[in-house]
Amino acid sequence: MTDSQPVPKTPLLLGLAGWIPFWLPVALTAQAAFSGRSAAAEAGLFVIYAAIILGFLGGVRWGRALSDEDSNALTFTLSITPSLAGLAATFLYWAGAPLTAFTLVFASLFMHWRWDIASTRRGILPAWYGRLRSVLTLGACTAALAMLALYPMTV
Repeated sequence: MTDSQPVPKTPLLLGLAGWIPFWLPVALTAQAAFSGRSAAAEAGLFVIYAAIILGFLGGVRWGRALSDEDSNALTFTLSITPSLAGLAATFLYWAGAPLTAFTLVFASLFMHWRWDIASTRRGILPAWYGRLRSVLTLGACTAALAMLALYPMTV
């Protein structure tokens, strides 16, 4: 990640705007926690949005694999794992295991960030993408940790 090219403005602004659907449910869950009511719907929206983002991240990898003649079955298989993790988190949430769902969201976002950073270091993805993903993942993972802390206070 030695490339000093700045993060392009459009991906940066869209990425930062993508924090809103992560943090709005956190704020609403905090409000519920401090008013003594359930935040099941708010927390459910958090997990659904996280699943959408994980699917998007997997799609980035699928698209990259399509453009690389050296891509193999493992590359394509790994590119679908974020979508499957998001789906699993959604199922876990609605099956009554919200803390496990939030933990899976956190772990999946973190592991995908690690993959992105390794890929930028190897030149598979542009260096600016690694910097962008670092900022966005920090916000998303912090939101997942906030949900882990706040949600038990709402039930």
